[in-house]
Amino acid sequence: MELEDCDITSQSLTCVAIHDGADPRLRGNRIHDGKQDGVFVYDSGQGVLEDNDIFGNTLSGVEIRKGGNPTLRGNRINNNDYWAVWVHDGGGGTIEDNDLSGNALGAWDVSDDSESNLRRARNKE
Repeated sequence: MELEDCDITSQSLTCVAIHDGADPRLRGNRIHDGKQDGVFVYDSGQGVLEDNDIFGNTLSGVEIRKGGNPTLRGNRINNNDYWAVWVHDGGGGTIEDNDLSGNALGAWDVSDDSESNLRRARNKE
């Protein structure tokens, strides 16, 4: 699946959920105002998120857990009520060249069991 140049919001939970091996491409979208996360990747979900604006979500911009392994590149993940990126319960991924500034609790929350699964580079915090 590919989503490009869409305006995505949610009145219930997460704006975009990626799971069960799904491997979508999201480019140039506005993902915002979710009642939980902007993007939630779990249960072996993958995906490539590039050049998206992810903002204004009640929890984190992106939450990754339980085998989630996305690539986040060149996104602006700002003004979320928790962290830009929350990785826990064995989540991982590649997160590079993103703007993670301006979130209420900071850029990251990474649990000890996820740290070795995570590759981070050149993110603005």
